[in-house]
Amino acid sequence: MEEANLEEANLEEANLEEANRNAPPQTGEHMPKWREVFLYFLMLGFINIGGPVAQITMMFNHMVERRAWLSKERFVSIMGFCHMLPGPEALQLAIYVGYIKRGVLAGIAAGVTFIVPGALVMIVLSWLYLAYGSLPQVNDALYVLKPAVLGIIGAGIIKLGTATIKSAMLGILLVGAFLAMFFAGVNFLLILLLAGALNLLFVTARPRLRFASLALPPIIGLGNIGLFDSKLFQLAWLFLKTGLFSFGGAYASLVFLQQGAVENHHWVTSGQLLDGVAISVATPGPFMLFATFVGYIAAGIPGAVVATIFVFLPSFVFVLLGARYVEQLRNNRLVQAFLSGVSAAVVGVIVVVSIDLAREAIVGVPSLMMAAIAFVSIVFLKIDVAKIAASAIVCGILYAGVKALLH
Repeated sequence: MEEANLEEANLEEANLEEANRNAPPQTGEHMPKWREVFLYFLMLGFINIGGPVAQITMMFNHMVERRAWLSKERFVSIMGFCHMLPGPEALQLAIYVGYIKRGVLAGIAAGVTFIVPGALVMIVLSWLYLAYGSLPQVNDALYVLKPAVLGIIGAGIIKLGTATIKSAMLGILLVGAFLAMFFAGVNFLLILLLAGALNLLFVTARPRLRFASLALPPIIGLGNIGLFDSKLFQLAWLFLKTGLFSFGGAYASLVFLQQGAVENHHWVTSGQLLDGVAISVATPGPFMLFATFVGYIAAGIPGAVVATIFVFLPSFVFVLLGARYVEQLRNNRLVQAFLSGVSAAVVGVIVVVSIDLAREAIVGVPSLMMAAIAFVSIVFLKIDVAKIAASAIVCGILYAGVKALLH
């Protein structure tokens, strides 16, 4: 009965979204000018610090409560669509709103202006990191910030797990994904595909997607075919895969970067990756801008540009070109079963990556306490992630300053 109600609700939401996208603005919804859309998302690009929850809250406040661009129901419907896509949902929401209000060019402009300010800040911070990252004051600030970021990631895992694990089978797939990657070192893309296929088989009791198991695995090996040895091409391929398969958003993308940029190509260390995540927390724009940091460390400004373009490109394509067709998949029981299995496995592999990152962030009892405080504040005290991030940044700067004065 519960599954039937859920399917019925999903069907109603999908039908509503299809009607909203093709119909004129609903009664009471304001149609902003092209310039208004552009300037709002440009402004948002400079102030949207705090991760997807804070960014979506900002957009809800502006688009629904203050300017009435969207009704509450339509905003929620659009968010439901964005949550099912891989990649950063806040960015996809920005693209979608620009698209339905002022067309394709406005959708592109909304997405680009949402990204570019933060990406430019990240490039500057990456340069400063390489130039001055070995200074004691920088290391002291990161000593405070990195454990807090680990706590934020841990809270994100809880949130993803709670939203994803809706059956015993999905829980088994989560645990199986963790064990396969942590102990057996199985390629995580293979884990995701197998988890999706197993859940599909469990739900349908028939191998309906036999063709998928034959068609998808070659994707895993494309990065190793050796046709292109250019570092920029390797960066483009890694970040394109990240954008295409990061179900669960920024946390899932950490899996790709830990495996690809750290373990396979050795462009950065686990510590540097966590530094990039910490810097990203303090930077406006999508949380996944730590991809820009990794690209810069790997290949300078060209690497940063390539990483930024390719990690976010799938979000533009999904929303602007494939939204109508992808939305229809929400009503397909087979596809949803496969995606549910993939999402469950994603949580398991994120836990593995978090363990690797914890080895870099937790270097003593004080850092463990800081991680625990951030985690408890978000999960149990329900404090906004943006406030936790801002507090950690301030504490890191104060700690570095006090330690410098004492010495």
